Amino acid sequence: MGYPYQTYLPAGQAYPQQVMQPVQQPMPSPVVRPVASLEEARAVQTDFSGAMILMPDTAHGFIYTKQINWQTGSAEIVVYRRADPQDTPIYVKKADFDELARRFNALCDQLGGASNEHGTNADAGTDGQ
Repeated sequence: MGYPYQTYLPAGQAYPQQVMQPVQQPMPSPVVRPVASLEEARAVQTDFSGAMILMPDTAHGFIYTKQINWQTGSAEIVVYRRADPQDTPIYVKKADFDELARRFNALCDQLGGASNEHGTNADAGTDGQ
């Protein structure tokens, strides 16, 4: 007597293979918790679901993030600070810098070279670049 739900395949045929689709885990939503200092941010319990904890410190202008690192098993804290546009550095183009260096060297040559008080040439240690 056979089983009622069993199917039989003719000899030499294999069961069809089913392709398993990977299940994508949804990213956990970040958790926001205001804090008053970095010490308080360190004391906040780590979320072991992998969700990032955002901790604004509005009194001091910082934002701290805390998230578990699955490779090391430790919680990582990253500190962000709002940058004042007046504090950002101003960069000079290399062409402008090279032109200023050329003009400076020309002025030094007009004044009799760039020698220091010991009588040694300041350019002796450079390779001419």
